Parts: sequence; C-alpha cells; structure tokens
Amino acid sequence: FFRDVFVPRGPPNGGDGGAGGSVWLEVDENESSLGCVKQQLRAHAGANGKGKNMHGKAASDLVVRVPRGTLVRSLAVQPDQPTVSGEPSRGAHNAYLDALAQRVRSAEQSQRKDKSSLFVHYPRWEDRNDVQGVRLPAEYSAFLRMLEDTEPLAADLTRHGQRMLVAAGGLGGPGNPHFNLPGDRQPHYALRGLPGVTRQIELELKTIADVGLVGMPNAGKSSFLRAVSNAHPRVAPYPFTTLNPYVGSVDYADARQVTVADIPGLIPGAHRNVGLGHEFLRHVERSRVLVYIVDVTRPNPWADLLALQQELELYRPGLAARPSL
Repeated sequence: FFRDVFVPRGPPNGGDGGAGGSVWLEVDENESSLGCVKQQLRAHAGANGKGKNMHGKAASDLVVRVPRGTLVRSLAVQPDQPTVSGEPSRGAHNAYLDALAQRVRSAEQSQRKDKSSLFVHYPRWEDRNDVQGVRLPAEYSAFLRMLEDTEPLAADLTRHGQRMLVAAGGLGGPGNPHFNLPGDRQPHYALRGLPGVTRQIELELKTIADVGLVGMPNAGKSSFLRAVSNAHPRVAPYPFTTLNPYVGSVDYADARQVTVADIPGLIPGAHRNVGLGHEFLRHVERSRVLVYIVDVTRPNPWADLLALQQELELYRPGLAARPSL
C-alpha cells in the first residue's frame, strides 16, 4: 500500500509478478548434432513484484539451437519418474496444474467453492479476506485454459532460423491494485502466479544432406568423406567405427557448396532393425543423391551393391530409385 508522510492509508500499489521464460527450439544450420541439447531444459522464473507499483522483471526465454532435420515429438508424462535434487517430478507438477485448474474452474462455476488457495494474503488477513466474490482477471483464466488444452507436439524443423515453442513460461500473479473495487478499497490480497508448461519431448535427428554415403561396414565411407570434404570422422580398421552420421561440406570456387553425409554401415536385415538398422537408415531418407561405397577387394562386390539397394527398398519403397552413383 502507498504510504507517505501525509498519506497514512494510501491506495494499494503492489506490483505484478514477472512472467516466466519460455523454452524454444531454433534451427541453426551450423549445428550438426543434438549433443548440444541437455536432457533437462528449464527457463528462469520471473521476479516477484514489489511495492510502489514495481512490477517484477520478466524472465528471458531459453532458446535451444538444434540442427536442420530435427523431429520433435511429445511423450506421455510418467507420474512415477524419479526426481532430482529434491524437486517434484514432472508427473507431480502436471497433477498440481490439473488440481489448480480444477479449483479455478469449480470456483468460477459456483460461488460456494473456496478460492482462497489461489490468493496470496497479507499477513494475518487470511481469515478476514473475503475472496469468494472476486472475479479473476481474464488473462489469468485464459492462461489456465491454455494449460488445460495443451496439445501434443509434432514438428519437423527443416529451415534455418525456424522456431518452435516447446513450453510456455508461467504467468506472473496480478498485484492488489487489480482488486481495488468499489466494495473494497483496501484489498489485502493478490493472485498467485501460475507455473509454466512442463513437457517431455523426444528429439530425433534425420540428417539433411545433398549426398548420402551408403555402404557396408568398413567399406571406406569415412575415408572418402575425409578426402573430399572438410569433415574429420573417425577412421579405424574395424567395422562400425562410425555410429553417428557425419556431415561435411565440399566447397567449390564459384561459392557453391555440397553437403555430404557419412551414414553408418548397413548390414543384411537392416530394414528389420537388425543391429541398429533403423537408427542408420532414417538418415538416408533426407539425402537427395545416394553414393554407394563398395569395397572391390571383397569376394563379390556386386552382391554387396545389390544387398545395399535391396535394404533401402525394403526399408522404404522408392528409396533405392533415387539418383545414385
């Protein structure tokens, strides 16, 4: 409340709480893997409001950069997921949101319901404040409806600079000036802030490249990529040296650039997910041109080439028919 030398009982002037930060995913063409993404992403909370109508500072958004070709999917929240550092689990957090939304929904529908738990009360005024007839701000109710109607995420991030909102930040609580009504000029209460959205998501990278190198394990794909591009994948004289795709670029004198992806080695039965078949084959889908790397020192290199083409066709019809070399 406003207090001054000659104003012993001034009007309410408590500031609003600051909004929490949101979590965004942004495509960055300079990123080549999802190794930069932490397992838990959390934006900062907004600051509390203060007296003299000083509103709390809104928190900055958390922007996570991901490579082109990232698929985003929502996962079901596991209620019994273990917690870290004493914090409530995601399931408990969403249960709290559901209970909070239910309280507000019930309170709006019936004046007999208790709204007191939604408010922050001035010390020793919990029993004296009558908040049953207080109308909630429209923005507050709309935010609660947004929390209830949160839809599953499903997106394919393919353009540089493309952004996607993963989790909206929380809403700061309105201060007591919002409740300065004709019937109550001295409201000793304010609304609590609402927490932001909590999600479990899965990120999958399907490498986007102009050229995809396809071959049996230890056929020389990584050596070829090192020779023609600026990439430096690991090279060793044993199979499955490459377990994740590497992307290199071939620069031409006229400023043109071609990206080449080293796809981990395929084996017979890869289309049935033998070994890590699906983990490897999914990266081939985004390549415009396929280059088969065949070891001619093997007993039957033509059979190896036919086996590779067959695995691609069985995994996804028409994949082997793409332009190839």
